[in-house]
Amino acid sequence: MGTRREVGPPGVGRAVTSRVDDDDTLRIEWWEPGDGEILLRHAETGQERSGTDLTGLAAGTWTVARNGMPVATDDPGFSLDGMVAYAARPRDREIRAFRTPVGTLALMVREVRPYVEVTRVDPEDGTIVVEGVLAYGEPPAGPARLVAVARKGPEADGGAALSGRRFTGALRIGPMAAGQARRRVFWDLFAQVGEVRLPLAARLDDIPGKKEKVRFPAQRVDRVRVRPYFTDTDALAVACTVEEGEDA
Repeated sequence: MGTRREVGPPGVGRAVTSRVDDDDTLRIEWWEPGDGEILLRHAETGQERSGTDLTGLAAGTWTVARNGMPVATDDPGFSLDGMVAYAARPRDREIRAFRTPVGTLALMVREVRPYVEVTRVDPEDGTIVVEGVLAYGEPPAGPARLVAVARKGPEADGGAALSGRRFTGALRIGPMAAGQARRRVFWDLFAQVGEVRLPLAARLDDIPGKKEKVRFPAQRVDRVRVRPYFTDTDALAVACTVEEGEDA
């Protein structure tokens, strides 16, 4: 049985895969070998750049062409292992390859700051355990803590450890719920290492909108329901809600 190949429109080169390596080089595997210079064009400013070295690209969306024609692809351009390796290098800009709605290859460049990429959240037995990996920064020095900061109120913290780039922390929910006067209080979570405070978030995968897609189990402290959740920006937070009604 022969190998099935997608055939693009005449004159349009088609990519099998496209990835941005951790040294900010665009790597493209083609259906058919061929020559031709890669041309990048900024969608908003019209700025052009030739070649596959992406160092220093301005923030925004860049289209990708070869021989003057858009590069067609069926590949979404995403690799989780590749993104984890990419985020292991300190950097202030992230570059991702992606497939546009019309089936062509493009690049998204955005500014980033160091944070902890969440890989596990375990709310159980009166604690919230969080595991993650440092993204886009050098590991800071100093003692580690898992810190919860109320958006209108105090802070709470728990023990943590940073081993290389791996972060693990545990937070007791009792102090967060104790004495809650408002019906609902939101707490943002951070990894504190020495004097450096790093947000906790889950952004390396290709699943946007986790707030509506990921739901963690709730725990209770008396009449306060405590539940971790992802915010609109995929940051990890905790909602403490006083339940109403006799059966709450």
